[in-house]
Amino acid sequence: MFKKFRRNLKKSEKGVTAVEFALVAAPFFFLIFALIEIMGIFFVQTTLEASLAAEARKIKTGQAQTSAIPITQADFKKAVCDRMFGMIDCDHRLFVMVQAFGSTVPAGPLARPWDDGTLSPGSAADEPYEASGAGDMVIVRAYYIWPLMTPGMTNALSNYSDANLGNYNRILIATSAFRNEPFN
Repeated sequence: MFKKFRRNLKKSEKGVTAVEFALVAAPFFFLIFALIEIMGIFFVQTTLEASLAAEARKIKTGQAQTSAIPITQADFKKAVCDRMFGMIDCDHRLFVMVQAFGSTVPAGPLARPWDDGTLSPGSAADEPYEASGAGDMVIVRAYYIWPLMTPGMTNALSNYSDANLGNYNRILIATSAFRNEPFN
């Protein structure tokens, strides 16, 4: 009876598929979730760059400064956010900076507002909005704090943590640097 059982056990392949699936499923699903997260990061990054470039053009051409009602910081940030098609949390995680440098090129690296470990939406230090005139050098930056969710990817991609926004975040940055056109 024992020999018959052993013979049947060697021939039996019941459950092999389930065991193979169990061995392959965890890494497979990890890769799928990691790819989805990376695709989301690149998609939001590309959309952020395109929306910032379109809105920065209004400053470059003078529309923001010379219209009957000049574009304010809140209007500019809302316009960038509207071009993001509702993909992001604009109130707490999107920061927009407009810095004017007159006719001189800024020397050295630009300040990074997140270096102090905190970011405050709407603060003058984290979101300056400086008026510019014709011929001024202007740098417009938008940065979004993307929350990372895939285990294992959080440590690899994380470059910002903060008490309000959590530990595992990726800062996505879009920049547009230009000299204003002679619109006066």
